[in-house]
Amino acid sequence: MILQSNYFLVILSAILVGISQQPLGLGFLSWIGLIPFLNVIINQRTYRSIFKYSFLWGIIYHLVVVFWLATNIGTTPFIAFISMVATVLILSINTILICLLWFKIKSTYPQYSLLLFSVLWVTVEYVRSYGLLGFPWVSLANSPKDFIYLIQNAEFVGIYGITFWIL
Repeated sequence: MILQSNYFLVILSAILVGISQQPLGLGFLSWIGLIPFLNVIINQRTYRSIFKYSFLWGIIYHLVVVFWLATNIGTTPFIAFISMVATVLILSINTILICLLWFKIKSTYPQYSLLLFSVLWVTVEYVRSYGLLGFPWVSLANSPKDFIYLIQNAEFVGIYGITFWIL
């Protein structure tokens, strides 16, 4: 039963955070959407379970956020679908990397566990925005776009500061 509820929490979290990125005025979901996911991964004891849940979260979150690729890249539906699947798989590696690194580090500094998670997330988001596979469109900082007064801090801290704030 617990295993099934963990899957449910991870899927719920990925969907909530994913739809917070859509132009639906639901950006506030990003502030609460990660709580179920964090609750699951904090209670895991093996790298395998961290890998499994972070991969599931990454696949669903990125599918929800980048589904538009399949219909808007101006190519055949088959090529568009393959491009979207490849994008989702590549981006999911980021989530796995964040969670596995965090799992490795958290035992050394347990009192700073959530702070370390936030720092790792922002660092991977920053690195992901550069290079040949640069993809800044799935940054958590994109979610509170409808809350103009709240995101005024981006002027001073940039999108990575907003992502850190959300985390």
